[in-house]
Amino acid sequence: MTHQEVLDAATALRDKLKTTAAQRDHAGRDPVDEIGWLKETDLLGLFIPEEYGGGGATWSQVAEIVAIIAEADSSIAHVLLYHYFGSLAGTRGENGFAGPARAERIAEQRLFHGTVAQAAYPPLILATQTAAGFRLTGSKPFTSGAALADVLLVWTVFDENTTLGARDVSGQLATFHVERSAPGLSFGGDWDNIGQRLTVSGTTTLSGVEVSADDLIGYGYGVAETTAADQLDVLHMYAGFASIFTGIAVGALDEAAAYTRTRSRPWVETGYARSGDDPLVLERFGQLWTQVQSAVALTARANTALDAARAQGADLSWAQRAETVTLINAARLHASDVALAVSSRLFEVTGARSTAAADGLDRFWRNVRTLSLHDPLQRKQVQIGDYVLNGTEPTPGFYS
Repeated sequence: MTHQEVLDAATALRDKLKTTAAQRDHAGRDPVDEIGWLKETDLLGLFIPEEYGGGGATWSQVAEIVAIIAEADSSIAHVLLYHYFGSLAGTRGENGFAGPARAERIAEQRLFHGTVAQAAYPPLILATQTAAGFRLTGSKPFTSGAALADVLLVWTVFDENTTLGARDVSGQLATFHVERSAPGLSFGGDWDNIGQRLTVSGTTTLSGVEVSADDLIGYGYGVAETTAADQLDVLHMYAGFASIFTGIAVGALDEAAAYTRTRSRPWVETGYARSGDDPLVLERFGQLWTQVQSAVALTARANTALDAARAQGADLSWAQRAETVTLINAARLHASDVALAVSSRLFEVTGARSTAAADGLDRFWRNVRTLSLHDPLQRKQVQIGDYVLNGTEPTPGFYS
């Protein structure tokens, strides 16, 4: 597919999602149909390198697709974002075995990828070595998209007495490929939050799930010496969040404008025949539109910076990474603020009738508010200030 064909496919899917977005959000059912629609568009292999049968898209191209989908349904954009960078696991030089074959399979069969992560804090899934490979046991909350997946990437910690290549790797972090159909894999169905309702972000439990040694994707995270280029995963996630927030802001403003044109009543004291003739309404739309454009511009700049960092490969310096992650965090913070403002203040121009539950305009605010709490953004603001004022480079990790 050409990039224009990809954009056309994403736009068509956005329009399809938009027609039922409020109703689907209200119902809160697992988006099985929506994932099927994603598969039909042939977008799932977009970010996988061409040598593995994928589209070989740049990060900016992928982020643009995520933002377009987020205009209509930020839950689907969220799990699509996780699919994109998670589907690359093992294809970028990790010391595991399953990556390239896995990527080829995802691209060829249009499989949907999910992740069981939160490797930054315990308890982790325990990987116990067996004669045939490993047995995975434990559970994790907030596993967005996992229950929808065809294949899973599971973060674990090696149990005591684990050896690989005659080396003791006990206690090290590791990632495994797990099939959705694996015995012992179950999902709690316990996601019932105010926003991002269709991300299916509930608990995943592995009860003695058996995997082979060939399902090991990588290990030694945080132990083996790394380069700046090895520490880009979190940048994809946060740049992707900025794209989702920006998409929500665009979608919320577009829907508010459509409502105002067709359904809003002018305030009785103004004397105007149309709400759209009221200078106060026009002023507010002008203000909100300007804010949205600032988010669009800064998010695009951040995504371009990530493209540049990826292109550096092994030559990427830690200083360049620090500059890139700071810009990405700034874009994420700003897009979040803009999306919160637009999704809240849109009611000032659409009017009291627009608060009807059937119209579902509140979903934009609920989705932004929920996703913006993924980790404390005020801490990112401090991190940015420390970098700007003191030159302190953010310490690479699962959240920075």
